[in-house]
Amino acid sequence: MPDVSSSASPDEVAPRPGRADAPGVLPQNPGPVSADEDPEDKVLENAPTDDETAIEKSARRYLGLSAWDRPDLYCETAEAAADTDLPFWLVLFLSGAIATLGLVLDSTAVVIGAMLVAPLLGPLLGLSLALAVGDGRLFVQTAATILLGAAGIVALAALLTWVLPFTTLTDEILSRTRPTTLDLAIAVFSGAAGAVVTASRETRLSASIPGVAVAVALVPPLGVAGYGVAMAEWSFVRGALLLFGANLAGIVLSGMLLFLLLGMNRAEVVQAARAWHESGKASGLAARLSHLRWLDRLPGLASTQTRLLLVVAFMASVSIPLTSSLNTFIRQARVSSAVDEALVEIEDDGRAFVIDKSIAYGEDATSVRLRVAADSWITRDEEEAFVDRASDLAQEPVSLLLEQVLASSGDLEAFAKALPIREAQAPPPAPPPATVPATLATVRGRLMETLSGLALPDSVAILDGSIGIEGAASRAHVEVVYAAPSRLPRQAEAILARQAAQALDLPADVGRVRAIVLGPRALPDSASAVGLAALLRRQTRLGVVLEGDSAQVVAAHSRLTERGVPPGRIRAVRSDAGLARLTVAPDTTARPRR
Repeated sequence: MPDVSSSASPDEVAPRPGRADAPGVLPQNPGPVSADEDPEDKVLENAPTDDETAIEKSARRYLGLSAWDRPDLYCETAEAAADTDLPFWLVLFLSGAIATLGLVLDSTAVVIGAMLVAPLLGPLLGLSLALAVGDGRLFVQTAATILLGAAGIVALAALLTWVLPFTTLTDEILSRTRPTTLDLAIAVFSGAAGAVVTASRETRLSASIPGVAVAVALVPPLGVAGYGVAMAEWSFVRGALLLFGANLAGIVLSGMLLFLLLGMNRAEVVQAARAWHESGKASGLAARLSHLRWLDRLPGLASTQTRLLLVVAFMASVSIPLTSSLNTFIRQARVSSAVDEALVEIEDDGRAFVIDKSIAYGEDATSVRLRVAADSWITRDEEEAFVDRASDLAQEPVSLLLEQVLASSGDLEAFAKALPIREAQAPPPAPPPATVPATLATVRGRLMETLSGLALPDSVAILDGSIGIEGAASRAHVEVVYAAPSRLPRQAEAILARQAAQALDLPADVGRVRAIVLGPRALPDSASAVGLAALLRRQTRLGVVLEGDSAQVVAAHSRLTERGVPPGRIRAVRSDAGLARLTVAPDTTARPRR
C-alpha cells in the first residue's frame, strides 16, 4: 500500500480504484487538455487547467465533493435534465392541469401539489450547469425543454379555463399577477438550494428536493398566464409571465454561481461534457439536439465571464419592472398602515367600530370607503381630522367616503330607542267612510312617513313600503325595500322591519325587509343606465361603485351624465389589475325625493 503523507488533502490522493475502468463511466482524470483535439472548441481552449483556487476547495469540502467527482456531477445533472421522453411531457402537462384547477378553485394545497409533481427542476439546474460549463448543446436542450413546456402549459391552462363552467377570479390567481423583486430574491435562494442539493454528496439532503420544487414554483405562474389568455386579461398574462421570467432568472443565476464556485467550468468537466453527448444518454427532444456539435461553438459561450454577464443582463432586465411593482407594494402598505392609524382616533373611545373598509389606490391619491357602526353620529370635523391624519401619514392625498350605521353597545331595545321616529299625533275625529283606494293611500302614506323618519346611513335609501295579505288566515305583512351599496347587518334589518310593522299597529313579527345591493357591480350598458340614472336622481343619498376596464368606465360616465346624474358626484379611479372604478358619491346636500 503506498505511503500517503498525513498532510495530503483528499483531492491529492489517487482516484478511487476501479472507477475509471468501470463500464459506462467517463474517465476521471482526463489529463492535460490541448486545443488540438478540436481547434474550434473555444470553450475547451479557455477552460482553466491550473490548480484550483482556495474558494473552489472550500466549496467542495463543505459539500463533500471531491475533485474527481466533478465529471460525475456533470453527467448526473445532465442526464436528469435531458431525460425528456414522453413520460416527462405527460407529467409536466398533468402538473399544469392540476395547477390551473387549483388556481381557479383557490386551493393552496392543490397548487402546492402541482409544484411537487412538475418535473422542471432537472432542466432548470441543467440550464445553470450548461452556462457554468459553457456546454452549448446542453444549454439549447434545457432551454428548449423549458420554453416548449412553458408554452404547452399556458395553452393547456387557457383551454381548461375556457371549457370550465365558471371563471372565478381567486386570491391564488391575483397573487401571481403582480410580482416584485422579493419574488426574484426567493428565486435566487431557491436556485441556490437546488444546486446545493444536487452537488452535495450527502444523501440526507435528497429529502429536501420536494421542498426545493415547491420553492421553484414555475408552473402556477404559467397557469395564471393561461387563465389570462382565456379571459383576455392581458395584464394578468404580463404579470404572470414576468413572475415566470423572474423565477427563471433567479434560479439560473444562483445555480450557475454555485457550480462555478465548485469549479464546474474546468477543462476536465468540459471534456466530460463532450464525451457525455457522444454517449447518447439524452432522450426525447434533448436527443434530437444532442448531435448538433456546432452548438458547442455558440457565440458568447467561449468565456466564463461572458456567460455570467449574459445571465446578469437578463436578470437586470427582469428586475426593472419588478422594482416598479415593489414600489407600488410599498406605497400600498404605507397607505394602509396610515389609514389604520388614523382610525384609532375614531375607534379609541369605544363608541364606534369599522364594519367594512376598502381602499382604492389612484395614480397619486387614495380613496378610502368606510362603513362604521357608532352609537352616535361621527361629525364632519371628525371626518376631516381623519382625512388630514391619514394624508399626512400616507404622504399623499386621502379622501374619505363614510357610511354610518347607528348602533348601540347594549341590547336591541336600546338600539331601537336610538332610531328616532316621529311621535304619534292625537287621533283626529272619525272621518266619513272612505273608499278602498283612499284607505290604502292613507295607510301607505303613514308607512312611508314613518320610514322617512328613521335614522339610516347616508348611503341607504328607503325605496318602497308595501302591505300584503297571505295565507288562509288573511295574515297581513309589511315589506320595506331599501337600496344600499352593501346590505345592512341582520340586527339593523330586524329593527327596520319591526319599526315598519309597529307604525301600522301590527305585530312586530310581520315586518319584512328586502335589500337592493348597488355595489360593487358591473358597469351598466345603455339600457340599464336609464334605470340606474333615474334611481340615482330620485334617491340622492345613494352611492354606487361600478367596476370595469378603462373604456367601459368612460362609456358609463357619459351614459350617466347624459341621463341627468350630476358630474360632480361621479369620479373615476384606476384600480388594480388594469381595471378602473367609477364611484357615484351620495349627494348629502340635496333632500331625497320620494
